[in-house]
Amino acid sequence: MTRIVVVGAGSIGSCVALRLAEQGAEVVLVDAREPADGLSAHGFGWVNAVDNGFEPYYRLSAEGLRAHERLAATTDGEPWFFRRGNLHWADSAEGARRLAGIADGYRAKGYPVEELDAERARRELQPGLALDGLHGPLLYYPDDAHVISDRLVSAVQARARSLGARLRTGDAVTGLLGSGRVRGVRLASGQQIEADAVVGCAGRGTRELLGHVGADVPLVEPGDDSGITVRGLLVRTSPVPVRVERVLHAPHLSIRPHSGGRLVLHCHDVDEELTEEGQDPAAAEKVLARLAEVLPGTAGAEVTVEDAFVGVRPMPADGMSVLGWVPGAESLYVVVTHSGLTLAPVLGEIAAQEVLGEPSGMAAAFRPERFAAA
Repeated sequence: MTRIVVVGAGSIGSCVALRLAEQGAEVVLVDAREPADGLSAHGFGWVNAVDNGFEPYYRLSAEGLRAHERLAATTDGEPWFFRRGNLHWADSAEGARRLAGIADGYRAKGYPVEELDAERARRELQPGLALDGLHGPLLYYPDDAHVISDRLVSAVQARARSLGARLRTGDAVTGLLGSGRVRGVRLASGQQIEADAVVGCAGRGTRELLGHVGADVPLVEPGDDSGITVRGLLVRTSPVPVRVERVLHAPHLSIRPHSGGRLVLHCHDVDEELTEEGQDPAAAEKVLARLAEVLPGTAGAEVTVEDAFVGVRPMPADGMSVLGWVPGAESLYVVVTHSGLTLAPVLGEIAAQEVLGEPSGMAAAFRPERFAAA
């Protein structure tokens, strides 16, 4: 039986562990902290095909939508995947032009986009929207989806454990076993776990993990001069008196349905003001204050901040996903990307396939060797 250690128990590591266990591998999933405390469990969870100008990434993310459906069909418990679309609109002429250009790009790829006026949007998709400053049509992407992120991680891990995978949390990886060929991990507790291969799904901890074998995948760091904001705040509300069933991208606030009538909120411009990880009550209240501007029915309802999570997204330096065997470190495979919740199911399928010996053509454009070549 093939023995695999997966480092990182977030959405990607959990999906890798599950797909390996399904193929009969002996899997140990390890993490320094509990899954509920990680970025994946707090993520925004918008699932969509991403048209960023790089065709292989569009194909990967489009397949990610289908992979979510495949994964959801194998897990038990409360549902976590909802394919109910995404509604997007602008409050300025410039914003409307930008959204129209994005929509045209998707249409050219055959990805469906509908244009709605305010009346139809309120009638069919979201009653009570405040759209007085609307510029241009509302754009509806019916194939987009969302996930309840903590449910996803929990359900996938439960399924993996039912197939024999072991979960070890609260015990950080402090080293890799072997020289040249990686044959396991060393934990902070002093325990060593031997394996035929190690799969690094450590997110922001990827550079430290690879550093044990003298390898590296550069990540965007908070506050550097890349112009990319990687620190982000996710705000979860108390239950609201307005029913929301799909992702809403208002001009200055993104909204995602959560469990029990709660919402998850995100603001890109507030992210740019964050200075550190951890709780930021003032920033969270600033985000929450925008909710009534989009959904006036929430005003005066004593909606509060139940949770405010500030984390740092694991963004590779060139903005693209990384997956493949680490050059110079036999038996060490790495997966690191932004949009982890969007891509976790498809990356889990690809990584498991490749670790067990079958290369994937879909992964060819995302190999870690590109950084060594640069």
